[in-house]
Amino acid sequence: MKLDIDPPRLRSREAQHADIPLLSLEEIHVSFGGTAALVNTNFSILPGEIVGLLGHNGAGKSTLVNVATGALRPQRGKMFVQGDQVMLRGDPRDMDRFGIKVIHQVPALADNLSIYDNITLGKSEEGWSRDRRREVSRAALALLGSSLSVDRLVGSLQFGEKQIVDLARALSTKVNVLLLDEPTGALGQRETDNLHSLLRRLALEKHGIVYVSHRLRDILAICTRIVVLSAGQVVLDRPTQAFSLAELSDALAPGVSARQLVRQREVGPTEEFLKTTWRGQSLDFSRGEIVGLFGMAAGPQFYFLEALFGLGDETDSKLEGRLYRARNPRDAIRLGVYYVSADRERDGLILEMSAVDNLLLPWLDTYTNGTVLTRKEMARTFRDAAKALNIRGGAVDTPIGAFSGGNRQKIVIGRWIFGLQPRLLLLSQPTQGVDIGARTDIARALRKLADQGVTILVASSEADEIALLCERAVICEGERWQECPRTELWEEQLLEGLLC
Repeated sequence: MKLDIDPPRLRSREAQHADIPLLSLEEIHVSFGGTAALVNTNFSILPGEIVGLLGHNGAGKSTLVNVATGALRPQRGKMFVQGDQVMLRGDPRDMDRFGIKVIHQVPALADNLSIYDNITLGKSEEGWSRDRRREVSRAALALLGSSLSVDRLVGSLQFGEKQIVDLARALSTKVNVLLLDEPTGALGQRETDNLHSLLRRLALEKHGIVYVSHRLRDILAICTRIVVLSAGQVVLDRPTQAFSLAELSDALAPGVSARQLVRQREVGPTEEFLKTTWRGQSLDFSRGEIVGLFGMAAGPQFYFLEALFGLGDETDSKLEGRLYRARNPRDAIRLGVYYVSADRERDGLILEMSAVDNLLLPWLDTYTNGTVLTRKEMARTFRDAAKALNIRGGAVDTPIGAFSGGNRQKIVIGRWIFGLQPRLLLLSQPTQGVDIGARTDIARALRKLADQGVTILVASSEADEIALLCERAVICEGERWQECPRTELWEEQLLEGLLC
């Protein structure tokens, strides 16, 4: 089945004028209160280009995407589509009619509807039959190599599966320019490869792709041009071949080397901390180590962490020699076992609350010296967390929604570090969707916590995340789980172990 993914009017004009940008933004300025998010910013994309849009969290990437897709009206500036100026009204329906589509970092889906209802939302009102909507949905999912049942409720899906459905929805409609915000953050290698193949095919058909990501290897593998934003301005705009991975890393986070962040533990006797059996897998973890649990997107490693936190089927575990059984998260937290979900927007944050209230949410009723935790004590704790994790973008009482994705992630992780110290910290893709600078801040904080004797388990589908944070790993694939000790070629060995 062929999906109709190109507006005819724009296609014919593009064929005549290949040098005219599909989309062009000129002198765009956006301010939120007294803070400038974009400062007279210029950005354009030509037919057939795949442009990597990079920058640290808060650099202005999401703001630029929101302007381009009509979700945000700038204070000043101009926009051109195929050379024609369009009104900047801040109405996404305007840009949708031009075939300018976006896939956001957090999937915008209705949990109470099926996959096919989400992918073909509104089509039943246009007279599409249920069978046709299912057929279109299966075809869109197949483009991404997914065999998800289109009848499943979206609310039953893991975060990575939701991201696939969101991508399929965009690809099931007409696309001229496709903007993707962290499209592979929760995808496994197979889904990532399928997506990249599809994007290359779209580029050959002269569509434009804007690819926002912090996964630098993906940027170098897929993009033809790289644009770097800093403080709302374009500071670099070069062809991809002008960059090496090291040069790109240094451009985004000067002076930071991933090798410097790898934790080196002294070789010696280890102290047994956690022994557990789950679904036939027996695992042992030592006190103060950081262990990666690596597998496919939506793989068993994520369900294992949920089980330890009292959210899934029970484990047969001993924690420091004593029987450990968490019937629910309250039991786990009471025993010093804390969990950070991959879906921080749904499971980790209350967007209507301030940054400090989100940071200390589990501890708001904690008593110190016989009195409830005071706002002054809470503010001091927030400042300590902000300094340790390099949290930027707002003050103590700033609404959490005003922070960038990376800084929100730091606040969620900081909740479990700066409240009551954990014994066991469970992290599901903790650096997903954050820039290299934020990744290094999180890595340093976790290394310091482990040095204090806290055991940390990291579940991920990203080999580079495991390599950045962990000192050893377990490959989790079906019923075959295997140890993968750290070596010089660790990332390659993790992927090979998963695929063989």
